Amino acid sequence: MLTVTKSADFNPKLEVAGCFCEFDGKFLLLKREEEDPHDSKLGLPGGKLDKGETKEQAIIRETLEESGIDISKSIKFIKTTYVRYPEGDFIYHVFHAKLNNKPSVVISLEHSAYVWATPKEALEMDCMEDLYVCMNMVYPQTVGK
Repeated sequence: MLTVTKSADFNPKLEVAGCFCEFDGKFLLLKREEEDPHDSKLGLPGGKLDKGETKEQAIIRETLEESGIDISKSIKFIKTTYVRYPEGDFIYHVFHAKLNNKPSVVISLEHSAYVWATPKEALEMDCMEDLYVCMNMVYPQTVGK
């Protein structure tokens, strides 16, 4: 469960960053491999922060590794959130990158496919838990959930 406020007993094991990479009203979703703990669901490019890495450095690196897209000149920090799963707590940083040109996508081995979707289309897709909450931070006029 994702929240925007940290509970008193929140004990994060790691920090993660994710980015809405947007072009022409659609954002990039990557499909996780079946062996992934998130079981073939669609999610944003992103991943864990490495030791000593800022959240900005992490999202630039992870997005490039997972999709081949360089967002270094277009990222905007949206919000830090707090996620509680049965397997542990973690901090999740949400970013948005508005791209001027549609990039070529080269997915990493941890993904099996990708799709560009409008926020409305993404509401009907099999996405990772809590993605819709994050979508509302970036696209409140469309999502409204």
